Amino acid sequence: MLGKQEGGNETYVAGLLAGLRDLALPDVAVTALVDPGIPGGQIPSWSGLGTHRLRSRGNLHRLLHGVGDACRLARADILHMTYHASFDLPCILVLSVHDVLFKRFPAFFSPRDRLLLNTLLPLSIRRAARVLTLSEASRTDIEHFFPSARGRIDVIPLAAGSVVGAPPDLSAAREISGERSYILAVGTIQPRKNFGRLVQAFGQLEKAKRGQLRLVVVGKPQWRSNQVRAATGGDHGDVDVVFAGYVSDSALAGLYRMCSAFVYPSLAEGFGLPVLEAMACGAPVITSNVSSLVEVAGDAALLVDPRSVGEIAGAMGRVLEDPGLADELRDRGRQQALRFSWANTARMTVEAYRRALNSRPAG
Repeated sequence: MLGKQEGGNETYVAGLLAGLRDLALPDVAVTALVDPGIPGGQIPSWSGLGTHRLRSRGNLHRLLHGVGDACRLARADILHMTYHASFDLPCILVLSVHDVLFKRFPAFFSPRDRLLLNTLLPLSIRRAARVLTLSEASRTDIEHFFPSARGRIDVIPLAAGSVVGAPPDLSAAREISGERSYILAVGTIQPRKNFGRLVQAFGQLEKAKRGQLRLVVVGKPQWRSNQVRAATGGDHGDVDVVFAGYVSDSALAGLYRMCSAFVYPSLAEGFGLPVLEAMACGAPVITSNVSSLVEVAGDAALLVDPRSVGEIAGAMGRVLEDPGLADELRDRGRQQALRFSWANTARMTVEAYRRALNSRPAG
C-alpha cells in the first residue's frame, strides 16, 4: 500500500508501522513485505524492522508464492495481511478487514471489486486466527455477513495520519481555494462519498453567502467519479466547485486549517479517517449520522442525515452564520482527536497477535 496514494489504506499501514516502532517491544520483530516498485524512503526505518522486497509485482504471483516464500525466509510466526490472504500460508494469519460495505452497498463497488471480494474474502476470513476491524459498526457487519468470524474479531481504531504532523502549506491551500473562503471535503471521488448531494447542498445556500464561498473537494477519482462531477452541471452549473485531485500532506494540512467548515457526508464508512484528521487540524466538522462516523465523531461534530440535501445545507449554514458554534466544534474536535493514537493502535494490534498465537485458524 505504501507510496501508492491509497488514502486510508496507506495511512493504516504507515501508522501501524510507526506505532510498532514507538512501542519498541523487545520480543516483537517486524518484517515489512515491500512492493519492488516502492522507493526505500517510503518505508519507516528503525532497528527492529526488517524489509523483504517481493520478487514480483503481479498480485496473483504475490498471493500464490511471493508472500509465503517471504514468510519462510523471515521465519515468521504471524502473517498480517489486509482483505486477501496468501494462498500459501506457512504461519498463523491475522487479517485486517476495514469494512464489508461491498456486501451492504454492492452498487457502490465495481463488478471487478465485487467479484474479487466475494470470492477471496470468505476464504481469507475462514483461515484467519484473528480478524481486525476499525469500528463496532464494521464488526456488526462482518458478523452479519460472515458469521464464522464471531469470536475472532478485534475492533482496533485508527488515528489521524501523517497530514496532522505535516507543515501546513498555506500558499498551496490559497492557490487551490483561489484566495476565497471555502468549505472543504476530502475523500476518493466515488458515489459512496455522497459528494453529489454535497454539491447540491452547497447550491442551496443563500446566493449572497454562496458568492463569498467556494467548495473544494480533494481526492483521487475512482469508479463512477463522473457521476459526482455531473452534479456540478444542470441546475447546479453556477456552483463554484473545485475538484483538486490528490494533494500532498502539507497542502492538505493547510486546507484543513484554513477551511470555514469540513463536510464529510459519506453514506457509509468503515471508519472515516478524514473526519479525525480535520478535527486534529482544528476544522469545524459536519458529518453523517450513520455507520462508524458516529463513533469517530462523538459529540464533536454536527451530525446530519447524508441522504437529506436540506440537512447538509442547514448544517453548513449554521456553522457559517455562528462563529461561536464553529469555535466550539473546533475545540471539541481537537479533544476528540486526542482520544486516538497510533501507539494505542499498535498496542491493541500486538495484543491481537498474541491472541492469534494462542489459537488456531478456524478454517
